[in-house]
Amino acid sequence: ALVNVASEQTRQYYFVNTPLNWTEAQSFCRQVYTDLATIETISDVSTVLRTTPSYRGKAWIGLYNKDWRWSLSDNSFYGEADTGFRNWAAGHPVNGQECVGIGINVWYNINCNNIQPFVCYNGSVNDTSSFVKIDKLLNWIEAQSYCRENYVDLASIRNQAENDIISKLVDVYLLWIGLHWERLWSDGSTSLFQNWAYGQTDSTEQCVTTAFNNSGLWSDDNCSLTFPFICYSTIPPNAESFRSIAQDETSITLQWNKVNNNISFILQFNDAEINITAPDGDGPVTYTVSSLTAATEYTFTLYSVFENIRSSGVSITAFT
Repeated sequence: ALVNVASEQTRQYYFVNTPLNWTEAQSFCRQVYTDLATIETISDVSTVLRTTPSYRGKAWIGLYNKDWRWSLSDNSFYGEADTGFRNWAAGHPVNGQECVGIGINVWYNINCNNIQPFVCYNGSVNDTSSFVKIDKLLNWIEAQSYCRENYVDLASIRNQAENDIISKLVDVYLLWIGLHWERLWSDGSTSLFQNWAYGQTDSTEQCVTTAFNNSGLWSDDNCSLTFPFICYSTIPPNAESFRSIAQDETSITLQWNKVNNNISFILQFNDAEINITAPDGDGPVTYTVSSLTAATEYTFTLYSVFENIRSSGVSITAFT
């Protein structure tokens, strides 16, 4: 497989030029790297685009469709059957509309950017859920943030009794509730960052590609199609408090704090690289560089290394 690499602060991305279906690509990434690519910022998008100079097509990333999920993810809140209660209106859910509002008794899935009032969950009193109707007109994400900041979360409806209570709050508008179609990343991350190509989220396809000929924008594709793909591995954090603690005419003593016991280090200066294994224990790592020239300025760069992957590196200058 042809593999190209580009780095971001916490993830190093790899373009693998072997067409596989989404599940095969996921297996490959998990065996060789960490997982299929998780992309959480526009800077991640740019980094992914830098992984290949020549490929112009689509490549799998780790995003895939999961299912209808409640915004409140507290497992103790739901009994066995509670997360599965649904009360769809006839003809719903329809494809591509990812957020849910309740009307008189029944639920509709609609565009998450619609603005509507909503119902927050405010914990339970004597085992009865307390719900608060908010008359602000917000889109689903804004309503979720509002409920999380001021109450507990958007309302979950676990059974017909709760459905009846909330339904009584409906007047002119539908009310947002916490049910939404949630996509997950292969590594389990949930992220609100989206980079969809125009019109792309209304597809029924379950797996997602990024398009190298279209600024890295995403689209849904059939999971059984074969494309090259993007993997990532986690970049180890840099060592902390990298400093020079002593020097004489021909040596400089460096010290830094370890990140954890699984990480080793590479010290780079004057085109040389020195591999350093961290000593056991919690104390700082001390290393003396000798045979140096007197009265000379040296620049040292220190990388943390885990499973052959380097951190972004920290540099200091010191004098003999």
